[in-house]
Amino acid sequence: MKLFVRALSLLPCVALLVAAAPTARADSSISGEVWEGGTTTNVPALGSSVYSSEPTAVFTVTNSSPTNLFNFNSNGSTYYTLSSFLTSGGDTLTYQSSPVSTLGSGAAGDPIDNDLFQFEGTTTLSNGSSYSFEHDDGLILYLTGNGDSDTAVINAGGPTAATSTSFTVCASGCNAVGGTYSFILDYAEVDGAPAVLEADLPLTGPPVGTTPEPNSIVMLGTGLLAAAGMIRRRIVV
Repeated sequence: MKLFVRALSLLPCVALLVAAAPTARADSSISGEVWEGGTTTNVPALGSSVYSSEPTAVFTVTNSSPTNLFNFNSNGSTYYTLSSFLTSGGDTLTYQSSPVSTLGSGAAGDPIDNDLFQFEGTTTLSNGSSYSFEHDDGLILYLTGNGDSDTAVINAGGPTAATSTSFTVCASGCNAVGGTYSFILDYAEVDGAPAVLEADLPLTGPPVGTTPEPNSIVMLGTGLLAAAGMIRRRIVV
């Protein structure tokens, strides 16, 4: 009986540790696919057959800074392989686990010339703000949300030297108004090194269900504290 009471006395300590535990860092992430060697001119429009074909690799890119996720630069040919390009800005790269080796890290060291990338994620845009993309070569950015579907707010799909393309968010009468959107960004590297894809797009993440819920952890700790107090009160009485 004494041993049982002593064990109960530890419950408040455990509850406090759980409630005070540091919460998980809310990284932001985007998912991506890449098709090797098939793009030599413009970025294909959404709905083209290439996007329904099997990609070379499927991956997730994660960064603790939401506005720093799109920060890819091959620095000439130094980071011109798939993995080095996608991590050149300090991102964490995770390849999809799959029985099909080509969907995983098997392409990590492949050069990215004539590759087509498709990135997907979520963004929250503010009225009156402008967002810019530095790219070499082409890109097309689609937004889906606020009752619209697949609106191309940037359509610069042709090969180019490093250039900056931007779009402005407004309250009405333009391609994008303030709000939260799903986005698809299609990007192609077709003219050899260097490759550049950098943007200040504010990304929303992580996706639902990928990190512990801090509120649930606190509620669990509070519940343990209450239960311990009730049990000890009954034993004392």
